[in-house]
Amino acid sequence: MLRQYVLACLLGVGVLLSLSACGHKTDIRPPSLVAPEAIGDLALTIGERGVTLRWGRPQRYADGSQMDDLGGFVVLRAQRDGADRQSFTRLALIPVEDRDRFQQEKKFNYTDEPLTTGTLYRYRVLAVTLDGYLGNVSNTVELVWQEQAGGGKE
Repeated sequence: MLRQYVLACLLGVGVLLSLSACGHKTDIRPPSLVAPEAIGDLALTIGERGVTLRWGRPQRYADGSQMDDLGGFVVLRAQRDGADRQSFTRLALIPVEDRDRFQQEKKFNYTDEPLTTGTLYRYRVLAVTLDGYLGNVSNTVELVWQEQAGGGKE
């Protein structure tokens, strides 16, 4: 009788321990693998007063697995107006707020204006997860902002 009681207690403790450890567990991955893949389709369109940057939504992490926690984008810009300094600085942080929607945005854009005539501008974009993991930098797009004869910009 005592033996059955001890076995029943051990079984009860085992059940309680297994219930307390419920939840979805995944393998631990290094931060470099859970960063978003780099954006490879950054492009710009020239407007009258500035440029509009366009890029597609990254779908995967650096390790190739499906991404489900895109938090936003960091837009970087470097400019040179005769001096040799050209370090990239953060121009904007664009949040992504459609994670829970059935239909998510596939393309994003950002407009930078006004620009200064004769200045070389370079742009890059990084994706960032909700946890703050930054992806690798995108391709770089650039232009020299010039006056057009008709009064518009190039």
